[in-house]
Amino acid sequence: MAEDNRLVEIMSEMLVKQDKMIDQQIETNKRLGHLEGEVVKLNDHVVKLNLQTAENTRAILKLADKVEKIADLDKRVKELEKAVFK
Repeated sequence: MAEDNRLVEIMSEMLVKQDKMIDQQIETNKRLGHLEGEVVKLNDHVVKLNLQTAENTRAILKLADKVEKIADLDKRVKELEKAVFK
């Protein structure tokens, strides 16, 4: 009889611990669901940043072309002056 009582006691302790584990698992699942939502938001943000980066790169390249033309302007003016004022 004492052994039966000890088994019941052990099983009830296991049940309490199992209930705690289930509660922890539920909480972990909630946190994971929240994190998944955050990851989706971050992915959307990364896509927007990548698009903005590509747009900025194109703008910088266009600006570099214009700067290069302006830098060559002095050389072109000197060549024209030489040709006109020979």
